[in-house]
Amino acid sequence: MSPFSFTWLYVACLAVCLGIVEGLQLGWEPVEVVPPQQVDKTVIAVPPKPEGARPIQGEGDEPYRYTEQACLKHDTQLRDICFGQLARQRAPKDLDGALTACTQITDKKLRGECMADVAEGHAPTDRDAALAVCPTIKRKKWRDQCVFGIALSQSTTDSRFGFRLCDQAGQWREFCRHDVNGEIAQVNDRLALEHCHAEEGGILMRKTCWHGIGKYVARVDVPRAFRLCNEDVPLGPDNLYRENCMHGLGWGAAETAGAAFAAECERGLDQRDSCLLGVAYFNKRVDVDVALGICRTVRRPDLRSQCEQWVGG
Repeated sequence: MSPFSFTWLYVACLAVCLGIVEGLQLGWEPVEVVPPQQVDKTVIAVPPKPEGARPIQGEGDEPYRYTEQACLKHDTQLRDICFGQLARQRAPKDLDGALTACTQITDKKLRGECMADVAEGHAPTDRDAALAVCPTIKRKKWRDQCVFGIALSQSTTDSRFGFRLCDQAGQWREFCRHDVNGEIAQVNDRLALEHCHAEEGGILMRKTCWHGIGKYVARVDVPRAFRLCNEDVPLGPDNLYRENCMHGLGWGAAETAGAAFAAECERGLDQRDSCLLGVAYFNKRVDVDVALGICRTVRRPDLRSQCEQWVGG
């Protein structure tokens, strides 16, 4: 083939190719690029509140904002949760508004819990108004819980009142005294000891009073807890008072130190085994096998058997 013929063949092929490309471009429509869907940052977070949730916008001091309008957008279960959170958000400053939010909850059990939580949240603002809420709760469980919560709210601000209010906590009376007196012990262990020394109620109430001191003080000051249990708590009938204090100490300290705290129970002296039971009982929630291992280090046969049965069961 001559150079002249090759040149014309090349030109002809190039023209055909360019024509095809141009034709395709004339009939081509660009595909629309759909941007990724934006996450609605105003969506309601259900408890527990997630890390990194958006700070509130607008007025108010609460770290998260719940609104009636947002709650109404959810289906029944999430709506109930949302209104409960809205009620708790309003409770400190707006008792009526908080209770109104509770009435929007369709589940009657959750509604009673909501009202009890609102009363507890409002108690630091107006204790009398908060107490007036409790008798209006229909279910006894939550009426009693309402009193319990208000007593807890007063434990470190009006300690004597808070402790005595537990007398009205019905089915939660022993639990109330245990927790409230424990909170008191963290800030005023002399008053907490005074409450337990009064020897009120049956053996369950009396021994749980000492248990609360050991548990709550150990959460904030382990050396002080050992000192209280070893020196200031009486032995009691069958040594139950001091044993319960040391059991509470083991539990409270293990909440932070975990199973490793078992090695510290030697500081419990004659109540070492009760301390180990407290560590094991808490660690049952974390690892049953580890907790059973702690039970097997208990020297007293009766306590070792009790520990293994409770943890294993």
